[in-house]
Amino acid sequence: MNGLTTAINLSPLARAIFAHMERAGSISAREAMADYGITSATLTRRICDIEAAGIVIHRERRKHPITGRLYTRYSLSQAEAA
Repeated sequence: MNGLTTAINLSPLARAIFAHMERAGSISAREAMADYGITSATLTRRICDIEAAGIVIHRERRKHPITGRLYTRYSLSQAEAA
């Protein structure tokens, strides 16, 4: 993790999610469930914690190509990713 995550007060799970977005570019509830064993509600709360720390998060609504279900993909804003 970079110095930004150590400089701000985030829970270990919020730091892990932030680091995931830095490495992979984005995260969805399905990935959070598979990789961290957390529910979509927990992911949403941690995203809000990250935003409360001053980090801008981009939300993109997508439609799953197979099931047609809508979901949200979270990513760091371009300014945060740079």
